Amino acid sequence: MKPAKVLTVLLTWFVLFAAILVQNSCKASELWVNTGGVSYHFDRNKQFNETHAGVGVEWRANEDISVMAGFHKNSLNLRSRYASVQYQPLHLGPVKIGVSAGALDGYPLKKDGGAFFAAIPMLTYEGKRFGVNVGVIPDMPKQHVDGAVVVQFKWRIL
Repeated sequence: MKPAKVLTVLLTWFVLFAAILVQNSCKASELWVNTGGVSYHFDRNKQFNETHAGVGVEWRANEDISVMAGFHKNSLNLRSRYASVQYQPLHLGPVKIGVSAGALDGYPLKKDGGAFFAAIPMLTYEGKRFGVNVGVIPDMPKQHVDGAVVVQFKWRIL
């Protein structure tokens, strides 16, 4: 197994283990299924895939913390896998604001397509059954990152 895949597997297991630890200290939790999402890239001169077919799960351990993992077709039309933890301590009614941090892969100019760490600001709206995650990816040319706003739709199943 390639080192990048080993890292992805280890990070996924770490996130799941952290979720179990957090869950044991929580009174209530929620399980959501999410879509791959859509994006709007700041550089309109490049041809990006902005419809990211995919599926994932998100487990909200408490009002501030959730864990998600899944896969989707990324902006380069390649498969990406991700696992992350969201910490969203700011609440405005049903809207949560914070950061999502974790690992993803599938971008050839980043670790030859292997797993790498990423953190982005994340805003989440959650109703009783429907929710939306909105993230902002900053434009970082030296790091081979094209900036975008990403939107992910989700449905609560538990």
